[in-house]
Amino acid sequence: MSAFQQPLNLPLPSELIPKNALTHQNDSFKQLPLSELRVSLPKFKRQVQLGMKRIAATYYGEVVGFLVPLKDVVGLEQDGWIKNTEEMSLSDFRVQMTECWEKLNIEVDGIDCIYLTFHTRRVAAFVSTRFMSHLPIPISDVTHKLLTVESDIVDSQKSLKFS
Repeated sequence: MSAFQQPLNLPLPSELIPKNALTHQNDSFKQLPLSELRVSLPKFKRQVQLGMKRIAATYYGEVVGFLVPLKDVVGLEQDGWIKNTEEMSLSDFRVQMTECWEKLNIEVDGIDCIYLTFHTRRVAAFVSTRFMSHLPIPISDVTHKLLTVESDIVDSQKSLKFS
């Protein structure tokens, strides 16, 4: 067998990437139905607050908002992207979760962000899907599931152009 016929012992692409690299990137991102988020909010509050988790809240399989740490939205508010905000306690948010995502999805005069408070202190933000391209969210995981008021689902190709 000549040198040209011998198989090369090159590592596979999956072997070049550390095993935890792909999963670690998405470990901080989770999609949860509103019903499950309502139940598990106390569990995830601290993780979101510390920046360890970002949650895409879904309603019947469609993403309706993002629960993110405050550090993710500070720049958006300072740069003027986020204009209309509300503050709400975590306990009120749990009870009114459906109304909250509906407020976020109103295009005209809607709320951009709902700051969630715990003992009068802001701990996290529930942000409209309009700001997805500005958030550290793995876009490929959610673009095909975005709810819009006018057209039911955002075309994933159009969404990717904005990121």
